[in-house]
Amino acid sequence: MTTSATDTPETGETPQNDANNANNGIAMRLDYAEPSQVVSQVVSQTISQAVSESAQTLNDRQAEQYIDHVALFAQLNRPAVVFHAKVTQPLLFRDCLLALFDIVSSDYRYVPKDRTAYTAFMQMRRASANANLFASQRAYFDWIYNNDPLAYCILDPIVQVHEDGVTFEVFSKDEGSYASLTFTHALFDNLDSPTFGTTYIDYSPALLQGIEQIRSYRDTRLDIGQQAVALQTPKPDVNPDSPDTPAVIEKRINVPKSWIRSLLQVQSATQLSQDTFELDPVSLYNLLFELRMHADVKGKKRGLVIELVPQKAPVLTLEPFGIVVQSQSATYQGNSAKLLRLWGRRRLALLKKVLPYTDKVSVTLLGQGMPSYWTLMGQGFRLTFAMTGFSQANWSQSLNFDLLLPKRPTDNSDNEKNGDMAHITTALQTAQTMPTLAKYLGKKPAEIRQSLLTLAQQGLVRFDLATQQFIYRPLTDIPLNMDDFAYHNLAEKHAYELVNRPKAISNFSVENIPNINGHSGISIAADVEVKEDRRTYHSQLQLNDEGMATRAECSCPQFLQHRLTQGVCSHLIAVRLAYAKYDRSKDEKLRWQQSKLFSKRLSNQAPPVTATENKDEQDLTINQTNPNVATTEQIYLTLNQKKLIIERTNDTDKGKKTGRQQQLFNRPEQAYAAFLQQIDQLTAAGYLENQVI
Repeated sequence: MTTSATDTPETGETPQNDANNANNGIAMRLDYAEPSQVVSQVVSQTISQAVSESAQTLNDRQAEQYIDHVALFAQLNRPAVVFHAKVTQPLLFRDCLLALFDIVSSDYRYVPKDRTAYTAFMQMRRASANANLFASQRAYFDWIYNNDPLAYCILDPIVQVHEDGVTFEVFSKDEGSYASLTFTHALFDNLDSPTFGTTYIDYSPALLQGIEQIRSYRDTRLDIGQQAVALQTPKPDVNPDSPDTPAVIEKRINVPKSWIRSLLQVQSATQLSQDTFELDPVSLYNLLFELRMHADVKGKKRGLVIELVPQKAPVLTLEPFGIVVQSQSATYQGNSAKLLRLWGRRRLALLKKVLPYTDKVSVTLLGQGMPSYWTLMGQGFRLTFAMTGFSQANWSQSLNFDLLLPKRPTDNSDNEKNGDMAHITTALQTAQTMPTLAKYLGKKPAEIRQSLLTLAQQGLVRFDLATQQFIYRPLTDIPLNMDDFAYHNLAEKHAYELVNRPKAISNFSVENIPNINGHSGISIAADVEVKEDRRTYHSQLQLNDEGMATRAECSCPQFLQHRLTQGVCSHLIAVRLAYAKYDRSKDEKLRWQQSKLFSKRLSNQAPPVTATENKDEQDLTINQTNPNVATTEQIYLTLNQKKLIIERTNDTDKGKKTGRQQQLFNRPEQAYAAFLQQIDQLTAAGYLENQVI
């Protein structure tokens, strides 16, 4: 008899049919011989007696007589993957796996406080008074908790055994964080002959409890395989000869397409233009300490500002407190100064268990409000933590990364292209860097990069940021059908069709929104012709300086009837895609309408503390006495035709304007020249431009 994650004992419910599952995700079957767990083995009697004679205390005798086997049972329906070795640093091994589990179970999505769940619970309880429905549902959820509590939120971790070690890949519950943990061979001893490959492992509650009990005074071994260990744990009240005894753990799950789509986009994003700098572990510790000691203030900024100046150490500032954390490691090696802002900073606390073992921290930024990669490296391990620019956005929802995916089926008749893919796949059987691949294939790096991007989108290749290597990692046995992941929904598919139609998008216009209370943005408008409807709809989007939509309007029936409650219509998506292809430099009108923000950290001399009726503002004022707190002056430059506006704000004045200057010119060209002159003067004075999306 087999047990399944879709089995619902005592409920009488039946799983959905395969047709419905196919629409929502990909049906996968995961079979395991046993649940993953930590098994304690007693050493042989001869060795035990020798250890007992040499041990000084009773605790030493007990400790040396047991070996903890971390048994990770791999899939039975995939090629065998085998790894057996002794762990030389059990505490490092334990804390890294616990950090991985923290990332898997994390969910930073905002959940408003309401009584909806309680009301539904009471209604169900009243309705089930006679039908005993409540008892059946409670039994079902108890079974889920005891057997697989994460069955409905995450997929089992991906494990790859390769020539450099063992790599675990996981996604968080909210699909906003990704982690790749690699244990190198430096962490292992007495390594048996491994069998390279990729598989999934069963992530059970028993495994988590066993990992928490790993201690440094007991030998620890890592065992990965379809039959991870030959040891059998005693199972009370179970007859092994009984036909009802579970032989195989069978999970039939419907993997959400968003999960796979997110995993593919994490790999694709690593090939975008990026800025990389190093942090010392102490600086990251100080950052996490300040985050723990300072709660977010409602209505205040919650960003992490990163200041990058060539040949200077990176500086991190916590908003709105102005707390400065300056790195003591290597200087920034970029070509130009940048000031970037990230959101969702509290997710960095998931790295705290690994930080004591970290020797080096490398940070990779893709831009303001865009995803970032935090790589922690130490003796025997590498942990890459990737998070989106916002806590509420997951990797699958980001429009910028959807543009990386192919939007139409790949032509399989191109034999030459398929041959190149086969050669690259053969070369990637061992980890390769871009120079070695270019030399091996005899092609330019640009051509190879495009092929690697295609393979990454098919789930066949992953990129290791720490080593800058491409590694062959098939996500599934059968290559993914890209038609299933090209679009989120039918509206997005229709939007891409509209953008590609000639003259379907007309009267396209982009206007800069004047700076209001320190915030600026753009307004996008266009007429979208839909031949199927024999109508032309007027759509308009308003984006803030962070690239987020703040206002949307469309004349189509769907928007007029439902607004945005039924999702975004295809016409608004088409306008957003048209703007992604829009070249602002060629628009002469936008030349006379620009807004730029410059910032500069001032001295740490704090103003005198004054009493205030607002407790939040008083706390912020008191915090200014901290020597690690710096004030920031911001200057907004707004060019609007013949008008140039210069506005100054300071953190000490609660974001209020401290100065405003308006200059009028006879011609837009004169105002534009003064605008450029102001930029040069601010740059020479040490001000950094706050980059926007």
